[in-house]
Amino acid sequence: MKKLMILGAAYTQTPLYQAAKRLGYATVAASIPGDWPGFELADECAYVNIADPEAVAEAAGAFHADGIATCGLDLGMRAIGETVSRHGLVGPSREAARIVSDKSLMKEAFVRGGVSTARFYKISTEEELEAAMQRLPFPVILKAVDLMGSRGIYRSNTPEEARINFRKSMSETGKDYCLIEEFIEGELFGVEAMISGGEFLFILPNNTEAFIGAVPTPVGHSVPLNDIDSMRDLIEKEVRAAVRATGLDNCPVNCDCLKKDGKVYVVEITGRSGATGLSEMTGERFGVNYYEEIVRLAMGEDLTKDFRNERERAVLARTLMAKRSGIVRKIVDTNEKNDTLLELSFNIGPGDAVRPYTNGRDRIGQVILSGSTLAECEKTLHRVESNIDIILTRDLPVPETPIHFAVKAEGGQNIYVKREDMIPFSFGGNKVRFSAGYLADMEECGCDAMIIYGGYNSNLCRILSDACRMRGLPCSMIHNIDDAEEDENTPNARMIRAAGVREYPCHKGPAIADAVEQAMADFVQEGRKPYYINGDKTGHGNVHVPMRAYDAAYDEIVRYEEASGVHFSKIYLAASTCTTQSGLIAGSIRHGDDREIIGISVTRNKQRASEVILENLLEYFEKTGASAPSKDELAARIRVRDQYLAGGYALYDEEIERVIRETYLGAGIPLDPVYTGKAFRGMLADLDSASREDENILFLHTGGAPLFFEYLEKQGFEE
Repeated sequence: MKKLMILGAAYTQTPLYQAAKRLGYATVAASIPGDWPGFELADECAYVNIADPEAVAEAAGAFHADGIATCGLDLGMRAIGETVSRHGLVGPSREAARIVSDKSLMKEAFVRGGVSTARFYKISTEEELEAAMQRLPFPVILKAVDLMGSRGIYRSNTPEEARINFRKSMSETGKDYCLIEEFIEGELFGVEAMISGGEFLFILPNNTEAFIGAVPTPVGHSVPLNDIDSMRDLIEKEVRAAVRATGLDNCPVNCDCLKKDGKVYVVEITGRSGATGLSEMTGERFGVNYYEEIVRLAMGEDLTKDFRNERERAVLARTLMAKRSGIVRKIVDTNEKNDTLLELSFNIGPGDAVRPYTNGRDRIGQVILSGSTLAECEKTLHRVESNIDIILTRDLPVPETPIHFAVKAEGGQNIYVKREDMIPFSFGGNKVRFSAGYLADMEECGCDAMIIYGGYNSNLCRILSDACRMRGLPCSMIHNIDDAEEDENTPNARMIRAAGVREYPCHKGPAIADAVEQAMADFVQEGRKPYYINGDKTGHGNVHVPMRAYDAAYDEIVRYEEASGVHFSKIYLAASTCTTQSGLIAGSIRHGDDREIIGISVTRNKQRASEVILENLLEYFEKTGASAPSKDELAARIRVRDQYLAGGYALYDEEIERVIRETYLGAGIPLDPVYTGKAFRGMLADLDSASREDENILFLHTGGAPLFFEYLEKQGFEE
């Protein structure tokens, strides 16, 4: 069996190992020792520094390698060239690899070959820096010539910045020189290509999505290139010139370019395939597995017919990034793979550290999409990213909650309960899921103070005030005094006060916005950046955050059904703000379910509750970019019962008390008279009128333990 030596054994190179195995080639992983996934995929391992050309060439001979390749990695280019030239393998020559591995040699080759590129000077001393700054307009770029990605590269807007950045570049490079070059304010784009026997097999210009740091660095690519029809000939001319100038042959080609004012400038070029999804994008565009093509080229196979049919469909590849810093506890991904979502992969897992993106080492995964247009791909990307949550160890604990059989209804239906009240923070409940979402969103928005809304009987205010106190975050509460209880010394009230919230009492209506505005102004005055959980001061724009929690929680219900074989025809829950019900409906739509999700209203009439749910769903699908049914189809899914209000919010009657008592004594499940007890009673009555015997029904227990104990203290379970 022929052997392919692959340089690098990290996440980026794993597709090469897999491709070689599919093609029937043995592989030798060449890398320094470490916990690299490529070592497990390879047939043999050569523990060698791939930045050492002599060592790699010797190892290739010792392992009798018939070919050598890499992908997404510049570090081994010189080693590939040395090995190819020494052992007569297929690939770029020793000299070509030397040129593309040193940005100074590369730029000099560009000038000799007539390639359009930014003006530059090779400098070793501060005196040479000062002289170069006299010849170049600002801004300028200081570049280490031998490092990968954006390392050692700094934009400088002033001479003083250039002096500081020169010292940085020189401290990071392994050479005794670096480059200073003019900064061309153009549009960055890329070109993937492949050359064999001096002939180009294809040239594929692509859009580059850049992360704007010290210098723009690629975090994604897409095809077709914008303005490709008018720019194609000029792009191909410059790329062909750059390949001739550097002497590259028998290798993939990855080229960074700029376009400005109808001109194309080559930034740099190398003899390997690009990273950040470029190989996947290229393969999808031509209907091939590009990693397999790289392997076949290195092993001397004929590829002349493989790239003749370029597809018309748009393709987009994007790096996934963390929005917050911390240690990963869990990745929640509610996306489903389809013809549009070609790949969604993560290179992190529980226990790994993540941080907001600054360079390629901060990537957490990638997504590959296709569509009829790039606009369609961008819309899909927004939806895919919205369906991913990176849960950190410091986030509120929200494990998957149990579902169990509870009671048999009088009509013979089997009542199961999903125990959100068992979430292990602040007595649990659905509001813990909400709160985890709010806190994560607040952090992503860069805010450091929270404004909550409700009253001293509110479960959400209790949980959020507890969470803020635990994290050392200041918290202010917009207190709706119109819904306040006469007794403000309830368990919830005592816990909220103990958390040290700042209170802004107000009446319903326009006064709420005034109170929010004042709370925000006070935090700003204190040097804080406030976050209001309901969005803007009028309470709009943020419902998608808590809804996402129950869109995702719907997966737990589906998983239980698949594992147990029990299917629920209906889901019941208490409906107050209706956010939980809205999220569950979104989850059911995502899964293609048509079961009824029925809210037993504890405060609103049916018409208003239905209007709120419809508004929530419309905002949610707009914010997340998810595919949505029509407005009429959404409205047809909404089920609200308002005949069990017992007079209004927080009011209850003897029937609700009977249900609370019997459910606790008969099933050991605590229900409160404000939310869950009223909803459970409503469910039982509703089932008597509209369900069949042996039907499986799920009740979502949304929590409220302090309210249960408050009721117990006042009323007890006496008959």
